[in-house]
Amino acid sequence: MSEDGFKNTKSRMLELFSELDESELKDVEQWITSQSYKKDLDQKRTLLNLEKNLLKIGNTIKKIVPFDAEMTSENIVPPKIGDQSDCNKTNTCHVDEFLYDDDEVEKLVKVGKLKRHYCLECNSRNVKELMYISHSMSRQALQYIFKVLLPKDLEDKQVLDVGSRLGAVIYGAYYFSNAGTIIGIEMNKECCEVQERIINQYSMDNNRIKVISSDVMERIDVVTSSDVIIINILDFFVDSEKHKNMWYFFKKHIKKGSYIVCNRNMQETLMNLDVVEEFLNWLSVCKPNQLENEVFFDIEDCSDLYLYAVN
Repeated sequence: MSEDGFKNTKSRMLELFSELDESELKDVEQWITSQSYKKDLDQKRTLLNLEKNLLKIGNTIKKIVPFDAEMTSENIVPPKIGDQSDCNKTNTCHVDEFLYDDDEVEKLVKVGKLKRHYCLECNSRNVKELMYISHSMSRQALQYIFKVLLPKDLEDKQVLDVGSRLGAVIYGAYYFSNAGTIIGIEMNKECCEVQERIINQYSMDNNRIKVISSDVMERIDVVTSSDVIIINILDFFVDSEKHKNMWYFFKKHIKKGSYIVCNRNMQETLMNLDVVEEFLNWLSVCKPNQLENEVFFDIEDCSDLYLYAVN
């Protein structure tokens, strides 16, 4: 490191240290002098190296799907109930978090490919901020699921992603866990073709990772044999009646002891569907299984992820 580079590093560290009180600073000093930071640093670098695989996959997918990552054959409709019922084609922009992280979005805004606001009255300054919606999970969220929320050892377990679309979750499971079987189930054939293409292009083990083109409610066998079920918000893909029926289906067929990971509080989802009382004793909220790894993540960025166990 050059002298100027070292000075810059010292400046950044001092800026951080200046925000700590004496007790916090003492803890940091002990962490550094005990050399235990080296183990943490090795783990952080391992995570960053693994994330590069997802970054490469994301860049490949960008070249083969539309910019908004919505396939022409998909029927994505804003929900009529719940916290996203105010979304519509005018005020909502779909930006896939797996393909474009916050830094990339900011760059797209700067070059004019994305906008932050829309006009309420043409030729006026009466503008409103656009709502950005993603139908995928970010790379950060995927790491958090498999390195913090779920148990470390999934070697003999089956992970199922319901509505796998472009495959973000199954790629995350492949690189960030030792799950024995990873299945993405997706109704849209175009999306399945993208996933198959990525799996083959990146030489993933076809005995370990697979995609099924089907409605999940037609594959009871897959649901009953899964130990971890990951469910992204379904509101944009099914109407409220189908959504309700899907949860009845899951309640009936997901085996006891299985984990369910959602990117929305389940109570909120069930309240929106007006069925919360029928599911009161079905799930238990779980603490993260690898809590010690939270140090590697910005917890605020992962606050919308929830882990449940089936009773």
